[in-house]
Amino acid sequence: MTHPMSDIRLIERWLPITEIGIESLRERTPMTPFPAPNRLHVWWARRPLVASRAAILASLLPADADHEKFKHVLGIHGDPVKAKRDIEQARRTGIRVDDPYGYPRAFAYVPDENDRKWLTAFGDRIKGSVLDPTAGGGSVPLEAVRLGLPTYANDLNPVAALVEIATVKWPAELGMPVKTKFLEIAGEWRKRMEVRLTEFFPQHRAPEEIDLTYLWARAIRCPYCEGLVPLSPNWRLSPDGTGVRLIPRSVKDAANRRCDFEIVRKVADQSPGTVADGDGTCPFTDCQRVIDGDEVKRQAQAGQMGEQLYAVVFKRRVEGKTKTGKKRAKWERNFRAPRATDDNSVAIAEYLAAKLPEWEALDLVPSEKFPEICNDDRPIQYGMPLWRDLFTPRQLVCHATGVEVFCELIKEDRKTGESRKLSDGAFGYLALAIDKLLNWNARLASWNVEAGR
Repeated sequence: MTHPMSDIRLIERWLPITEIGIESLRERTPMTPFPAPNRLHVWWARRPLVASRAAILASLLPADADHEKFKHVLGIHGDPVKAKRDIEQARRTGIRVDDPYGYPRAFAYVPDENDRKWLTAFGDRIKGSVLDPTAGGGSVPLEAVRLGLPTYANDLNPVAALVEIATVKWPAELGMPVKTKFLEIAGEWRKRMEVRLTEFFPQHRAPEEIDLTYLWARAIRCPYCEGLVPLSPNWRLSPDGTGVRLIPRSVKDAANRRCDFEIVRKVADQSPGTVADGDGTCPFTDCQRVIDGDEVKRQAQAGQMGEQLYAVVFKRRVEGKTKTGKKRAKWERNFRAPRATDDNSVAIAEYLAAKLPEWEALDLVPSEKFPEICNDDRPIQYGMPLWRDLFTPRQLVCHATGVEVFCELIKEDRKTGESRKLSDGAFGYLALAIDKLLNWNARLASWNVEAGR
């Protein structure tokens, strides 16, 4: 006779919801590394790994499964509820608590031999195939594979499907050789990119000082004084107070009525933002009028919105010493105001004009219209009717060159006769890496003060 509770699963009777919830939040704790799959590619509906593992296991285990052993398999090796209370108390009292959890974040835990023996003891009850037809970022199939279960997953969105393959399928089937192949291909890709783009990134003070990043602000003309207004909600560069102070040239000549920039080290010395809620503010001392948001959009849609370089991020070689007193060179990052020689926009525009017909013919740049019906029409409102308009000429040159080199490498790889499966995986990872570059190199992207990128 079958026990009446034999087919009732743990998830139907009990789940440590509070503990799972705390660990799910802890999984995304700021200033700590996110789970590796989250860093592979952007996806807006990622499920927490610990919650995914809990849902899978609790759906297979019987209702009378040991609660503590279940939490141990999840990676919850302490009392997260108490830890949360201790953290809240520390915030109220100001008394720091070192490592209130006492164990690493749950998502990083891999079930050990004892965990697997415990699961194996349930026999057929713990055997099952996991099907996730809307797997999104791949949290559920990843956790299913980590538990050793047969897994099937897909998604209608091709980006999600590729992310799932890169998260679950390639590591499981190809192992570490795909990493080796990726590093080989990515190294060659970078080498060729540097050769082709060096002329657009002149290093006037190399090798002691290397420019890393150029920070640009979109700019319009003030309709009242004709001054060139760089638009930014704030001028912060670094959490330590480093930022930018605008030095407006309040002259009558419109061609020279523009802002220079100075790097300052205190928040109090930074200039106030020049745009808020869509409206601009003229920074020139003899004007300082509010520029209506409709006027900002009008100039953008008329092709009159430009860019102005306001800071350069660089690294400088400095001499330091080890603990034993030996000399050791290291690199320190810093910011500087732009020089006249930094702005080579004219040369870049000329190069882009020459290359664009070829790139369009090869379908290497997105020349389709941005959809008018969408949940975010800012590109259209601010003068970017085509997808390629989301990038400045310099950004577009870099991105298109990256895709051009990528295609060349694939074509060359196909002639080698090596394992297609291995190289396909490596090129897939490189494609995801190239795609991530778009997130930080576009007109709608902003400087991340905390992350420094």
